[in-house]
Amino acid sequence: MAKVSGSTVRYRPQGATLQALGQSTKDVQIIRGPLGSGKTKAVVFKIIKLLCEQRPNAAGVRQSRVAAIRNTYPDLQTTTIREFKECVSPVMGRLINGHPPMFKFDFDLPDGTRVEAEIDFLALDRPDDVRKLRGTQYTFAWLNEVKELPKAVPDMVMGRIDRYPTPGFSSWVGWIADTNAWDEDHWLVQWEQDWLEGKMPDYEFFTQPGAVMPCEADHPEAARSENGTYWRVNPEAENLIVLRKDYYHRQIAGHKDDWIKVNLANEIGLSIDGKPVHSDYQESVHRAKAILKPMLGIPIYVGLDFGLTPAAAFAQRIPEGRWHVLDEIVFEDGDAVKLANELKVKCAEIRGEIGVNKNDTESLKFVFRGDPSGDSRADSDSSTAFQVLRNNGIPALAASGNDPSLRRGALDRPLTRMVNGGPGILVSPKCKHIRKGLAGAFQYKRIKVSGTEKFKDVPDKNLWSHVCEALEYALMDAGEHSVADSPVGMRMPKGPIQPQVVNATVGGFGWSPFDG
Repeated sequence: MAKVSGSTVRYRPQGATLQALGQSTKDVQIIRGPLGSGKTKAVVFKIIKLLCEQRPNAAGVRQSRVAAIRNTYPDLQTTTIREFKECVSPVMGRLINGHPPMFKFDFDLPDGTRVEAEIDFLALDRPDDVRKLRGTQYTFAWLNEVKELPKAVPDMVMGRIDRYPTPGFSSWVGWIADTNAWDEDHWLVQWEQDWLEGKMPDYEFFTQPGAVMPCEADHPEAARSENGTYWRVNPEAENLIVLRKDYYHRQIAGHKDDWIKVNLANEIGLSIDGKPVHSDYQESVHRAKAILKPMLGIPIYVGLDFGLTPAAAFAQRIPEGRWHVLDEIVFEDGDAVKLANELKVKCAEIRGEIGVNKNDTESLKFVFRGDPSGDSRADSDSSTAFQVLRNNGIPALAASGNDPSLRRGALDRPLTRMVNGGPGILVSPKCKHIRKGLAGAFQYKRIKVSGTEKFKDVPDKNLWSHVCEALEYALMDAGEHSVADSPVGMRMPKGPIQPQVVNATVGGFGWSPFDG
């Protein structure tokens, strides 16, 4: 509670986790919670508290400068600044809509001291945007919805705090973050694990109870998700007293389980904003419970995508008819030579998993199918991606076509098919990029317009799109093509082939360039 020019600002945390956040003195404080849990407002009120507690100078003025960071400028305006203004009394200061927007505090405290502070609202959604922080001087920082920020942002923030008004003067310096649950491959996963193991003693993670929990269909408060499962409001959830009674029920009814688990149940998982290219993928259904192992005597189909972000997907159809997606290769700033080397290493690893001798070319074969555009010649040396692969020991053929609708259908069919009471395709937990891509990172990007939701007509090209398209190529020519007698790539390879590749052992495993 602080007295501000005759007014009193009061805040009561609506939950034990919110209260613990308010009392923490750690250098870095990160709170994870579901939508509507009150975490953002708790952070804002803590910021006000910290401003009032900063050490006064000789003139009795408590000075602070704070960086409030969000991933995009529209989100900064419509969410961060809007919630901030709801918590701040007009007598405390004013918002200045500049570049960047800034809130300027100027008010007296009952003890005769005065608060003079600035909050700079910054949008930093790409690593390149970190340059906006260079040369800045702040007391502490607030990272709103930190899961949307690249790791480069908090890394840089650490070097820009405790700089104002002078280094070492302020009573508390650090940064505070609030967020919904992050993805399982997010950089925060490792941070939280290190904190739990005692490796980051100056950090503190706070996890609010989930707002919803699974229940039986006959529960009086049950709400049915799009997947047909039932959820109810968790009576231990925080901030319920502030929300409408049906706040969470309305959101359960309109979403799938994967979205509910991340955004309402506060579980680490995969949930992406945008329109998924493969909307039938469900992490709770199609993710294998354990790492999938290859089977002997069954070919492994390897789909390939080229360009500056080459990728590969390894899939095997087990006898009962279900597809197992075993592994993946994803890297940035590469070429066909690097892809070939990575393929040889990965294939050797797969053979080693089941103890196949490197000279045994019959027990486990690999069939390579790639984007037909790989037959286009590069401007630099007039060679094609397929020629480079074959010259480096990878007998890859072009897939039977590049029609997006045919490729998408090749993956959609097993996603919607049931086999012996289970899904038609399972993805190994180790395939993190494929899983995140299918969960929505491989997406038609949302177009920010008022009114009806709109999305781009072409999928967004990113780190996850390439490996998902590689999986499409693998399945299309392995029996999932919509046309029964579709041509399967080029039967005779173009360009020269090094003689030692044929029926040779390359990188610890062997094959014939004409397998498959």
